[in-house]
Amino acid sequence: MEPENTINRRSVWRVGPKSTWTTVLPVVFIIASLLSLVILPVVVSRKTQNMRRQISGVAEPARRSANQIQANLSWELDKIIAWQVTGQESYRLDYFRLVQEQEADRKILSRLLPELDEDLSADLTALFVHTSRWHEAVVRGEIMSRKLPHEVLLTRLYESHPPYEQSLKAASQLEVELQTAIESRLQEIRDAERFDFWLTIVLAMLALTSALLVAGLGRQMRLLAGEAVRRRREAEREAHEAKSARESAEREERRAAFLSAAGQELAASLEYEQTIHALARLLVPNLAEMSVVDVAEEENTQLRRMSVLHRNPEDQARFEGQIGMLRQEIPEVLVRIMQAGEPVLIGASSPLYAYITEEHNGAGRTLIFMPLVSRGQMIGLAAAMSPEGKPFAEDDLPLFAELARRASLAIDNARLYLESQQAVRAREEVLAIVSHDLRNPLSAVTLGASLLKMTSSLVAEDREQVETIEAAARRMNRLIADLLDVTRLEGGKRLPIEVTPVDPAELMREGEELFRAQAKTAAVTLDCQADDPLPAVRADRHRVMQVFSNLIGNSLKFTPADGRVIVRARLKGNHVVFSVSDTGSGIPKENLGDIFSPYWQAKRAERLGAGLGLAIAKGIVEAHGGRIWVESEPGRGTDFYFTLPVEDDALTSAAESEGRRSH
Repeated sequence: MEPENTINRRSVWRVGPKSTWTTVLPVVFIIASLLSLVILPVVVSRKTQNMRRQISGVAEPARRSANQIQANLSWELDKIIAWQVTGQESYRLDYFRLVQEQEADRKILSRLLPELDEDLSADLTALFVHTSRWHEAVVRGEIMSRKLPHEVLLTRLYESHPPYEQSLKAASQLEVELQTAIESRLQEIRDAERFDFWLTIVLAMLALTSALLVAGLGRQMRLLAGEAVRRRREAEREAHEAKSARESAEREERRAAFLSAAGQELAASLEYEQTIHALARLLVPNLAEMSVVDVAEEENTQLRRMSVLHRNPEDQARFEGQIGMLRQEIPEVLVRIMQAGEPVLIGASSPLYAYITEEHNGAGRTLIFMPLVSRGQMIGLAAAMSPEGKPFAEDDLPLFAELARRASLAIDNARLYLESQQAVRAREEVLAIVSHDLRNPLSAVTLGASLLKMTSSLVAEDREQVETIEAAARRMNRLIADLLDVTRLEGGKRLPIEVTPVDPAELMREGEELFRAQAKTAAVTLDCQADDPLPAVRADRHRVMQVFSNLIGNSLKFTPADGRVIVRARLKGNHVVFSVSDTGSGIPKENLGDIFSPYWQAKRAERLGAGLGLAIAKGIVEAHGGRIWVESEPGRGTDFYFTLPVEDDALTSAAESEGRRSH
């Protein structure tokens, strides 16, 4: 939680910026308004003056020059006709003067027009092109060089008339475009003046607004002083609330620490009674003066008191006699509390006080009853009595509820562990009976079958039945051995093995011989392939043959007719890797993780065995220090792999032999 002075500073900070902005913003607005009143009219006026100066200094001279060009073009034809008719030299000189004036006006326009409009330069260029053609036609026709006969003059004037007419049109077009540009500039000046007018009105309104803001600043300062006082009081209230929140957080932190320690204490042991006593020790003396824990029995119709703990040793001795007592009549109020499943606060005047303490009055004390529920099942009931003069309150119920939840889980786990231990002991007792008491009659059955087979008077049909009995007895004996092996594995023990150096090739040949007849009967090809040479492995021959029997037997069992089972062996590092591959239907991917579990069978097995073979094979391989795994894809068969360690001397000999062979 934040300290008190931090909260005060935060409150002042919230007051400070608001007061500052409500003061600064009007001042800034007033300054901006005054500057706008001074600067904007000057800027607009200067822009208008520049535009007027441009019209008077550029547009008017350009218009005069354009008019002069058009007039000179009109006069040129008059001078030509006058000179040809009268022959007076003054007309001829006037013509050339007009041409020179046009050239001078063109230069003036070339300089002025770009300042008005770039498009006017194109019109001026078109005028220059047409006038040049006209003047070239006059020179080429010798119209101003000598007097021509009347018919010739008319012909040549007619021929040169199109350029002359185009020159006049171009001059007229230039004058029109120039006048349009001038009108556009004048319109801009009028728009600027209109903008200046409205701008003046807007700035006047801004000035009026600024005056009103200045008048309101004084009142705002008074309001800010009152706001500061109110914020200071608010900060003091927030500091008080922060202090209360800090105390509440510290209380919640202590509760969380207690619950964390309680969880560790309750989970410290899986002993049923010890877990119940741990709950009582957590209640007394940490939270209560006295606590009791009752466990539900006979479908929650009876309560057995499992623990009583009192802070005072003398009172503890007095209540010791309650431990183990069975309550067959449960008060109706207590039944409703158990059914609700939530902790309940009870006053000292309640009859339930006598149910706990065997006393009828507990002045200055209160009780909290906590139903113990796990996985939706009622486990029992715990009760806590407050110390004298420090009764429990409603705020304490969440703490007791969380403690009851954790205790219920721990007691339930301890009870399940106790039941599992009892089940394991029962299973071990059954297996002991099976392994010892059942093997004696099995031995008698096997011996009797062997004696019957030795009888010469036994007919063929009876002999077949005797052989069936003998095979069933051997299978039962093998099943008993498998059950004992699985029991050892589930108990965390390794299977007993006696390792000796064994040739892998001999193991494979023995496995092939063992299943050759079965493979032939099932019309399945059984093939063995091994690297040559292979070093000897450290193995229990009988146990490894048990692995081969399980793997090869399973492959033959699940491989259809005309299929193939291949047994391979190869050296990899300091292990020999054996594999048994078939072309059967394969194992679904979701079942690959279960096939080495005891008693598990795939649907394809159709209950052809007890489901112990692969689990035992895994235990045998791991007892040798190897590992076993499976790879399968439905429709493409199954590959089982397992490894066995190589004898150190054999590995060295194999390496030397491999070196000599490479040389």
